[in-house]
Amino acid sequence: MNSQKKPFLVRAWRAVFPQVPDIQRRLVEQSRLLERALRALESFLDDAGTGRAREVRQYVRQGRTLARSSLDQLNRTFITRIDREDIYLLITRVDHVFDYAETSLRELEVLEVGADEWMRAMARQLRKGASALTRGFESFREQPKQAEPFAARARRAERSVEALYRKALAEMFAGEAYRRIASAEAASSGKECIEFLVDRIKRREVYRHLSNAADRLAHVGEALHDVSVKYS
Repeated sequence: MNSQKKPFLVRAWRAVFPQVPDIQRRLVEQSRLLERALRALESFLDDAGTGRAREVRQYVRQGRTLARSSLDQLNRTFITRIDREDIYLLITRVDHVFDYAETSLRELEVLEVGADEWMRAMARQLRKGASALTRGFESFREQPKQAEPFAARARRAERSVEALYRKALAEMFAGEAYRRIASAEAASSGKECIEFLVDRIKRREVYRHLSNAADRLAHVGEALHDVSVKYS
């Protein structure tokens, strides 16, 4: 008798007092997956192996699956600890960084561009920014006000990537390789000039995607800053 009544009572209780999903814990998990994806991308740039690329994509898939699941939970619950629009914004903004991590990897593979010091430095800053976000979401879950310094670190990482991006562009048409191509001796070598230009165009595409990833990372940092102030 009791065994028959218990499920009904549980269902009735949950209908009146629905469980509140721990979306903040899910944001921490989502950010950790992003950090792992960017760490794997950093490793790929150090050693472009098939396994490294697979690892990046694995974390991207896991991150997207978690984002969809979190949004589904958000749509099915009536009560949340923080405003629904804030939760939605944070989930989707983190998800956008995954998009650019994957497109950066795809560009490297499709264009068959070898990694250089600028790409590695940008990926390193992206990973540091994602690490700051993870710590920020962990802090926000316990003490919202303490998330702000980590949100600021994520925004600083974006500025670092932007500075690297501009230096990389400046170096594209400088240095020994460019001087050789621009010299009078090489003026008659059209093939070498074309190869040089094509290589630079390809690299610029990769730089741009990494810069866009940093831009989206800064958007997450801005959103985390806003909610940390709002709920402090």
